[in-house]
Amino acid sequence: MNRFTTLRIICLSLLLPLLHSCRSDDEEAPPVVEEREYTLSSVSDPAIYGRITFTKQDESATLVKIVLEGTSPGDSHPTHIHANSASEGGPIVVNLSNVNGETGISETVVSQLDNGTAIDYEGMLNFNGHANVHLSPTAMSTLIAQGDIGSNSEGNN
Repeated sequence: MNRFTTLRIICLSLLLPLLHSCRSDDEEAPPVVEEREYTLSSVSDPAIYGRITFTKQDESATLVKIVLEGTSPGDSHPTHIHANSASEGGPIVVNLSNVNGETGISETVVSQLDNGTAIDYEGMLNFNGHANVHLSPTAMSTLIAQGDIGSNSEGNN
């Protein structure tokens, strides 16, 4: 071997470990998603049912997502969180975005109750409440889906 080849081998031997150490084995793990899901059972139409999911957004906010099966394009379904269990009934404490009939989805970021009281993710999980989804803005007395949430859910999920 000539000197040039030997020098090249030595340089490569020294550089390879350095290049390897630049590789990131310490990649950040994906963030842990904190969420809780509850069932929304059909009420007036057995074809409409779904779930409501609370996902922690940050220390003070929760994404409340409703996904319903069986809704129809063009419909808009008012949705609320009420105090107490579904069997007890109670006043509206959080107005949520209407469920879009075409997609069956409603998404609302919640950080406070309608009266201004702050509520975080843990507060939502422990809340004494239930969710109602109504047929339409003009038929609020007709429920299409309903379910207990928070401390009222079966087994407290």
